Amino acid sequence: MEGKSTAVDGRRSARSAVASARVCLGQIDIGELTDAERLQLVAELERLKGAAVAAQARAVDAVRRSRESSCPRDALRSVGSEVALARRESPALGDRFVGLAQAVVHELPGALAALEGGALGERGVVEVVRETATLTREDRLEVDARLRGLYERLGWRSLGRAARRVAAELDAASVVRRMERAVAARRVGVRPAPDGMAYLSVLGPLREVVGAYAALQSRAAAVVGGGCPDEGPEGRGRGAVAADTALRLLSGRSPGQVQPVEVHLVMTDRSLLGTGGPGGSSMTPARVPGHGSVPAPLARAWVRGAGPASVWVRRLYTTPDGRDLVAMDSRRRIFGGLLRRMLVLRDDVCSTPWCDAPIVHADHVRPAREGGPTSLVNGAGRCARCNQVKEAPGWAARVARASPRVLELATPTGMRLSSRPPPVLGWGSDPPASGPSVGGSGPGQASRGRPPSRGRW
Repeated sequence: MEGKSTAVDGRRSARSAVASARVCLGQIDIGELTDAERLQLVAELERLKGAAVAAQARAVDAVRRSRESSCPRDALRSVGSEVALARRESPALGDRFVGLAQAVVHELPGALAALEGGALGERGVVEVVRETATLTREDRLEVDARLRGLYERLGWRSLGRAARRVAAELDAASVVRRMERAVAARRVGVRPAPDGMAYLSVLGPLREVVGAYAALQSRAAAVVGGGCPDEGPEGRGRGAVAADTALRLLSGRSPGQVQPVEVHLVMTDRSLLGTGGPGGSSMTPARVPGHGSVPAPLARAWVRGAGPASVWVRRLYTTPDGRDLVAMDSRRRIFGGLLRRMLVLRDDVCSTPWCDAPIVHADHVRPAREGGPTSLVNGAGRCARCNQVKEAPGWAARVARASPRVLELATPTGMRLSSRPPPVLGWGSDPPASGPSVGGSGPGQASRGRPPSRGRW
């Protein structure tokens, strides 16, 4: 019994030591330091971040090995999701960190030592692991040996290039095969940008992407130079003309044609009509589900610019405080599936804490096989990954409260987290909370952790 008690105390002391160090950082009196001391503190904190990543990697690899010995192979995917919850990031990044931990602990001892010593950061080790992903353990050890003197000297981009060069020298065939397989992963993605903008990215073969870019630039130069009688620059620069051309061609529009795709825009009636009053402001921002908020004047301009024949208005019914969506006008049935659409409008993105992936599946919180109803209360929007992982042994979810909605998630290792959908008009539309605004929530109390990450750059 004494040995068991000592082990438990050791585990508690490790966690307590880290927690105490975190609290001490918040108590540093920056005002008492000189500028030189402040910069020295910044440098030391950066080294501390590397050491923290090393400790995380060793802990995550131990979890992976423990789960491999006790769980079926098809259940190991849930480890990445649990790691993502612990690190407050998406499941894809959780998977990446599980792979990084395995590589660093077992195949890159020099990188692990550099992390523990604070000479290397997480971004640098991610690049090294990525560029050596196709190599054998022996070749990875060779890459690590060659880079040992460079971990302290190079930035993360240069480290990635150096690792890629050594990998191509040691096993050119595997690098070529990886490049060939990468073609199958070509895709198009979209992510929000500041100021009501968004990035549309195309991942494809280098020669084709460079060729498409060159064609856009050539067209833009011709338009700006007055060489295209069917289109004028109208005060636009080459960059704006290239962007307009790409978006028009990708959406299949002719010049001047409106966007032939439905875009959801959630806004109050006062913001739509531009008339404020005691009942509400006409400047309440609108929300594009899955992409964030836009100012009311810009949303009104979008509606006006689309033309009356292209705008459909559907009423949304909310709770008395206007926070949560409870029903919607169902008179228009062109696209069907109004219940699923309500889930998307309510949850915005995947309801798993910190996932932020687009909603793909409308999921039963209480499974239908257990009598769970197909209803708004028992429904949750999830990405495909999170919907599949929750079926692994040890995962559980329940609706703890219907309004304001609280969804509780439990993992195989005992983590319990709560998730709340955003207000119907988006995060930041709630009135200010009373009391301290920071520093009191553990992961089991966090409300999904998403508001701070929205729009991060």
